[in-house]
Amino acid sequence: MVICRDRTQRHSAEGASRRSEQQFRHLIAGFQDLATCTLDQAGQINSWSEALERLLGYGSRDIIGRAYADLFSAEDRRSGLPGQAIDRALREGRLRQAGWRMARGGGWVYASEVIDVIRNDVGEHLGFSLALRDVSAQAATEQALEAAKRALFQSQKLEMIGQLNGGVAHDFNNLLSAILGNLELGRRRLPADSDVTRFLDNAIIGAKRGAALVGRMMNFAREQEIEIRPIDLKALFDELSDLVAKALGPETVLESRFPEKLAPVRIDPHQLELALLNLVVNARDAMAEGGTIRLVARNRRISAGTERCVAPGRYVQLDVTDHGCGMDAETLSRACDVFFTTKPAGKGTGLGLSMVQGFVGTVGGRMSIKSCPGKGTTVTLLLPAAPSPADGVFADDELETADVKDHPERKLRILVVDDDALVLMNSAALLNDLGHETFALSSAEEALSFLQNATTHRPVDLVLTDHAMPHMTGLELARLLRKSWPSLPVVLATGYAEDVVDGTGIVSARLQKPFGIRDLRAVIAAAVDGAEARTGSGGIATRTPHAAPATLG
Repeated sequence: MVICRDRTQRHSAEGASRRSEQQFRHLIAGFQDLATCTLDQAGQINSWSEALERLLGYGSRDIIGRAYADLFSAEDRRSGLPGQAIDRALREGRLRQAGWRMARGGGWVYASEVIDVIRNDVGEHLGFSLALRDVSAQAATEQALEAAKRALFQSQKLEMIGQLNGGVAHDFNNLLSAILGNLELGRRRLPADSDVTRFLDNAIIGAKRGAALVGRMMNFAREQEIEIRPIDLKALFDELSDLVAKALGPETVLESRFPEKLAPVRIDPHQLELALLNLVVNARDAMAEGGTIRLVARNRRISAGTERCVAPGRYVQLDVTDHGCGMDAETLSRACDVFFTTKPAGKGTGLGLSMVQGFVGTVGGRMSIKSCPGKGTTVTLLLPAAPSPADGVFADDELETADVKDHPERKLRILVVDDDALVLMNSAALLNDLGHETFALSSAEEALSFLQNATTHRPVDLVLTDHAMPHMTGLELARLLRKSWPSLPVVLATGYAEDVVDGTGIVSARLQKPFGIRDLRAVIAAAVDGAEARTGSGGIATRTPHAAPATLG
């Protein structure tokens, strides 16, 4: 018996289904940036599109039958991230997420991913469909933008700290001036063989070191004009060593080796200080458990064709070496890129090495880096040598002895102006101890009123004024004094080396705060000598007969 069944309708339906599926595959393949695949109920891949093969490099034979989790990193698999994504998609019906997916050959693609649950007509779970889009370029742009935002925020914080420190430093310098001055006055009144002398000597040295440290911190925080000049590298580093030691901490040792006849370098000292601080802090951060950082300098003469990127001539080579974690080739190639950093969030902006490289390049030098993972890093600066030794006078820390006779031959009448009562009293006491007669006033307005109401033509021989005062600064007072008393020398006391820019000669001399009795005596002598040289006489200050009195406002 032969039984025949009509399967025309079923065959037609199956053919229609195959054609529909083929059309759907062609349609999906037409989206160049969209790659798809399907998973079974257990999360294994059972179909793979050509677009996914282009995106991740796996062919259908390589990937079908493997778990969806194989596309994730080992860390993500250990944390259970693939399973969590599948479970969440099953609960919610659809899941949108983004992350790194492993490509063939060990590469990585950052993909935006949509997981949809596939169900039949009666709601039974059949599997999952995945649609992935490569957003690596977008992710890189967003990361760079986020890094730039963090760097900008960090630079804004540093700028604000610098502005806040300016006011704090002024007050702190005033306090140090009072401390230092009173210590010196007390020491001068003790006999040479007193047991108290050595304690006062230590206190004076501590006050001077504190003043130097505050001044150097302000140099870093303040925007300054670039001043390229001959610099003694060893002397600069010696002055910077206290601040560097504070930055490095107790677990890091800094060793330096500078030859005795090291040539001076032609460079901006403040930028060089900041560059050195950047390099040693980077070296410290590379040594998680502490260690030794070595600075080694030597003279070099470079002839034509021996070094790239630098002109022939004399240079000073400075090597900064650590024995930390080092850098691999990829990290080393990006080490000087702006905003690139390997430090955790909040620990670095990625501007340090790029800043050093740019600074060295502007003076005709070169920076190079050698590094090996696990063996440390050496940063080499090739700095142009100056044609002549560095200029400048280096202050010594020698303390005055009690029996030094330093009173000047001529006693002066000096007007002292300062809004800080402690500093005003201290300055007047120091001047009195030098044998001068003083008039202490607390504002520029009081000083002008005192001089205008004086009954003699020469009420004072010299004015010593603070610069940072409310209502009228010391420099503004000096300008008014010059109009009415053109031969009256004015000494301006300030806490910052760059606070006052006066190229007109209105100020006779500048006195750096905090100051001691030796500094005060030297500055007064220079101001008086300069005033006498201008007037060509032994007299100091006489009021111009027809000059109008100086007025306020």
